[in-house]
Amino acid sequence: MTAPKLYLDEARDESAAVSSAAPLNQAVRLRRSTVLAYHEVTPEEIAYQYALSCRQLEDHLRLKSRLKSAGTAAGEPLLISFDDGHISHYELALPLLEQYSAKAVFFVIAGRIGKRKDFMTWNHLEELVARGHRVESHGWSHAFLTSCTDDALRNEVRGSKKMIEDRLGSPVRALSAPHGRWDRRVAGACEDAGYRELYTSNPWLSRSQGPHRRLEILGRLVVVQSMDAAQVLHWLTMAGAEAALHRAKQNLKDSARNLLGNRLYYRVWSRFSKWSGPEDYASEEGRPAD
Repeated sequence: MTAPKLYLDEARDESAAVSSAAPLNQAVRLRRSTVLAYHEVTPEEIAYQYALSCRQLEDHLRLKSRLKSAGTAAGEPLLISFDDGHISHYELALPLLEQYSAKAVFFVIAGRIGKRKDFMTWNHLEELVARGHRVESHGWSHAFLTSCTDDALRNEVRGSKKMIEDRLGSPVRALSAPHGRWDRRVAGACEDAGYRELYTSNPWLSRSQGPHRRLEILGRLVVVQSMDAAQVLHWLTMAGAEAALHRAKQNLKDSARNLLGNRLYYRVWSRFSKWSGPEDYASEEGRPAD
C-alpha cells in the first residue's frame, strides 16, 4: 500500500516541527500507524515523566484530529490507549476525548477498580463503554507477568478478563502487558484465556502471533512528557538511518531489562522516571507483581 501524504504548515522537511493548531498544508509522508500509550493525566505538569498534563494531551488529540481530517489511505494513523484505570482518565482525559470526538482503549487493573480512590469505579467504566470507548485488561494486580508462577499468571489474565466482562457485560479481547513485560509463556496464557490481542511497550514490534496462532502481539509507543505533538508527528514520518537508530535503542533497552531482571529494572525505572508513589513490584495479594 502506498504511504499516504498529509500536509503541514511549514515548508521544511518531513520531520519539521509543527504548530498543533496550524492547518495541514505541506506534503508529509506517513511511514507508520501507531498506538499511543498514556498513563496518568494531570492538570499541570509534574515531576513524574509518564504523567502528561491536560495541555499536552490536548495537543496530541488535536494532532490526531488534524491527521484524521486530512484523510489517509492507511486508516487511523494514531490510536489512543490508557493504562491502569487511574481516576484522571475519567475526570481529565474523557472530557478532552469527547471534545475531539476521539475514542480510546482503556486497559484497567481489574483488582484496583472501585478499591482505591485514585482509580476509576465500575460506574465510570460503564460510562466509558456507553460512550463508545473500549475497556480491556491490564491484568489483575499489575504484576510482572513474566515473574508470575503458572497459577498466578492464570489468575492475572483470566481473573481480570472475567471480572471486567461480568461487571460491564462487554467482551474483553485485549490485554496490555503490565510494565511491557511478556514472553511466549505469557502469550500462551493469554491465548488460552481467550484474548485475541496482546499489547507490549515495544513500538517497533511488528504484528506477530502467539504460540498457538490465535493471538496478535502488537507494539505501542509509550508517551512521556518530553514527547510533544511535533515529536509524535516526527515518529510517524521518520525513516532510514534515523528509524534504524531508534530501533537499535529499543533493542538495547529490552536487553537491559533482561539483564537487570524485573525487580532491579523497576528500581532503575522508578528513579529515572521520578516515580514517587508506592512501590509497585509486589502485588496486593503478596505474590510477585511482575
